[in-house]
Amino acid sequence: MTHSRLLSVENLSLETAEGRLLVDNVSFHLDQREILALVGESGSGKTLTSLAVMDLLPAGVQKASGELTFAGQRLESGNVQSLRGCRIATVFQEPMSSMNPTLRIGEQIAEVLVRHRQMSWKQAQQEAIALLDRVGIVNPALRARQYIHQLSGGMRQRVMIASAISGQPQLLIADEPTTALDVTIQAQILSLLQDLQREMGMGILLITHDLSVVARYADRVCVMQQGQLVEQGETVATLGSPVHPYTRKLVDASVAQLPSQAAVKTQPLLELSAICKSYPLPRPLPFWPAKRQTVLHPLDLSIAQGEIVGVIGESGSGKTTLGSAAIGLIEADNGEIRFQGEALRGRQRKVLRRHCQIIFQDPYSSLNPKITVGEQIAEPLRVWQLRKGEAAVQARVKELLTLVGLQEQHAGRLPGAFSGGQRQRIVIARALAMEPKLLVADEAVAALDLSVRGQILALFNELRHKLGLSVLFISHDLSAVRQLCDRIVVMYHGKVVEEGATERVISQPQDPYTLQLLAAAPDVHQALSQRSAAAQ
Repeated sequence: MTHSRLLSVENLSLETAEGRLLVDNVSFHLDQREILALVGESGSGKTLTSLAVMDLLPAGVQKASGELTFAGQRLESGNVQSLRGCRIATVFQEPMSSMNPTLRIGEQIAEVLVRHRQMSWKQAQQEAIALLDRVGIVNPALRARQYIHQLSGGMRQRVMIASAISGQPQLLIADEPTTALDVTIQAQILSLLQDLQREMGMGILLITHDLSVVARYADRVCVMQQGQLVEQGETVATLGSPVHPYTRKLVDASVAQLPSQAAVKTQPLLELSAICKSYPLPRPLPFWPAKRQTVLHPLDLSIAQGEIVGVIGESGSGKTTLGSAAIGLIEADNGEIRFQGEALRGRQRKVLRRHCQIIFQDPYSSLNPKITVGEQIAEPLRVWQLRKGEAAVQARVKELLTLVGLQEQHAGRLPGAFSGGQRQRIVIARALAMEPKLLVADEAVAALDLSVRGQILALFNELRHKLGLSVLFISHDLSAVRQLCDRIVVMYHGKVVEEGATERVISQPQDPYTLQLLAAAPDVHQALSQRSAAAQ
């Protein structure tokens, strides 16, 4: 079955005002009813290419050459605005920064309907509720009256999709629509996009760095590196037998195994016994009885010296609460914490602040944007008097930067001068300044590109070998957990539903929820095999 050409990009080049090329002579096409994936690392030019299609290039970036055609019509500055929102729509990566926080959800969708489909305000509000129902929002009439911050991550992304399809577009650009979502929610969102594409006959330009997503959903794939299109073709052929070295590198990074794990010492470093946590729920009226929501049901967990333990589960499963309670960032309601065999109670738990550190998902918000990275790494050394004299402090800062793969001269720069992967290395260096025995990595690689993620995972493994470091690795990225962890703990609704050696849990899962998680996140080769089997 053939489909007519929807989007054509010919010899597109984008440059800065100073003449530096950002996108170099890129050409590809997208047909009706087709999903085309644009893949590559941050800085490869994926998003800039899509913004050129929408005529939304940032200030200081301009089109140097090339021709863009949509449904046979040449796209130029004068006519693209009339197409945006109706015939061409976009789903952005972060709904919180893309939606208006001061307007109710239904009002924002209704605005699109009034403008592009000439509905009355009353009709538009009714249609907004129908659209929310169409994208799988439970109780859409209630949600239409809420604000975007009142919804979960998966529901926010569904609202973004409802808003995007409200104009009945022919082309939908989905820019990293599921990067920060759990694997089960990610699968739901991508399946929704695929169903809508088939139902509405849309073409979808899917921008992502997740090759397992590409392997499951895209018809064709274009691979970009440093502004150039290095390989393109049918998904199964391109990812199954990549030709260009960069494509092979991306495929290998998505499925590769790290070197063999270090021998784990048998004595436990941290032991949690019957740890539980709940939070009070707001009272609708002052005289109503107080209720509490249980986030962690009583559970046990131990981490040996030199061991990396992965904690997986969807949002709301209690992963982050467990990690925070384990190192005393929040106080558990009940239970016992033992560190190096000694029970910690009350003020004794301050010992965890010295020997346990945490790495958060967003390194930029974890760093002070106005203080150089060298000073931020030096601060704990001075506060805890881990080095005597300023010369010794600065020498240790340089040593830590080198340890995490950065250069000495980086110490004098501000966090804004670094990429996401480099910022995460800086946060790790600052955590290591305390010479901890345990690191809690809370979604520390969730938003990183494949190759950068692989570098950070390899760094964790190397530090485990060099320093005997233990890591509690909290993640919804199952491929990262497969590569790094000795053991896996699976959490669901605040309970541990399965625990065991990584190889056993991955190959022989026992709990139905673990089976669901693994089915939602196959690696590239598994996804390609499933696709080939389904086609037969």
